[in-house]
Amino acid sequence: MKRFFFFVLSFCLIQHAAAQQQNVVVKSFFEQMSKANWTNAMQYMAPAMKEKLNADMLKGVWSQVEQANGKWEALTSQKTVREGEHYIVTAENNFERATLTFRVALDNDNRIVGFFITGSKPKQMVLNANEITDTVNTIDGGVLYGTLTQPEGRQHGPVVLIIAGSGPTDRDGNNLFLPAAESFSYQQLAQGLAANGIASLRYDKRGTGQSTAFQKPLTILTIDDYTADAEACIAHLQRSGKFSSISVIGHSEGGIIGLILAQHSHLKCLIPLSTPGETTDKVLLEQLKPRLSDSLYQQSVSILNDLRQNKTPAKVPADLHLLFNTGNFNYWKSTFRFDPCALMPTITMPVLIVGGAADVQVSPAQVTMLQDCKPGTNLVLIEGMTHALKNTNGISPDKKTPLPLSPELIPALVSFIRQ
Repeated sequence: MKRFFFFVLSFCLIQHAAAQQQNVVVKSFFEQMSKANWTNAMQYMAPAMKEKLNADMLKGVWSQVEQANGKWEALTSQKTVREGEHYIVTAENNFERATLTFRVALDNDNRIVGFFITGSKPKQMVLNANEITDTVNTIDGGVLYGTLTQPEGRQHGPVVLIIAGSGPTDRDGNNLFLPAAESFSYQQLAQGLAANGIASLRYDKRGTGQSTAFQKPLTILTIDDYTADAEACIAHLQRSGKFSSISVIGHSEGGIIGLILAQHSHLKCLIPLSTPGETTDKVLLEQLKPRLSDSLYQQSVSILNDLRQNKTPAKVPADLHLLFNTGNFNYWKSTFRFDPCALMPTITMPVLIVGGAADVQVSPAQVTMLQDCKPGTNLVLIEGMTHALKNTNGISPDKKTPLPLSPELIPALVSFIRQ
């Protein structure tokens, strides 16, 4: 028994020492990044990473992160686990405007083989005078944190539920990978509606912003979970008794969720905003084709085919790991069940499809395709509008000030909701 105890104790000490080594590497890496010592930061990379990433590329990645979240302040916590051939360090870093969670993978030599952001939490939520924080309880015991924006001096008017697009996009329309000038689209949308007498509720999706206290792991989430959360928000608005009607504006993937819940929710109208007409996998391949080499594109096709057949891809290249990793396989599979074109004809409420002629993520052809799925559906295609709902002619004075929404967007939405 003493020998066994000694062995266990020794093993624990060895594991603890190894974790300390990895924590030192990760801490040093972020410190070098924060000081703009890109060459020094590259020294912590594994040889394979150095072949794909150079100091200038590292600078570009970090500049984008700090542009969206402010200057780095400190690494506040680390947790190390062993996953297969790699050590995985979950590292929380404080920036001026948010706390970001990084997932850093290291090899047996304690060299970094990959890192990416898995979550963000704003440090404080700044509310306008006509906004209040609102919370919604989900069916699995979680809490969604949102913002209710109300027109000044108007009671019992219409309300809109704003459903965010894919990825780590928060209630205000901010995303880690989005330039600061293209941020705050949903907050601007809410204010534009309020100025025209329409209230709105926007919320942080589970795993985003303040909505992080959920027992169900993100790795097993499906689009059904996000749809159930949107339904909980609609029920919350109905129970309040404060509003004369409820409509939904779903942006991008949020529009697909809107199409799903419209099958059995009582809504005044539905507005799919920059929402595709094809399934998620087809839209993704359309987005990836001009951005990837032929080899990586074909591997993406193969991975999606495996997922569509409910198989686990045998191999995912490091360059595609951010898109395709075991943590999001379940989610990808769940989206293939819902074809926007098949959902459109089943909807009986009024529908307005809105797209941007300058949108490179959900092309005008995708938006027009969605209308073709149910001929006669209202369609507004706004010239110059991007996927972030901004105008391509807009110029941010300092590249940090959010651009305004495309000027034609709010009038089109208000006119339809008021009908």
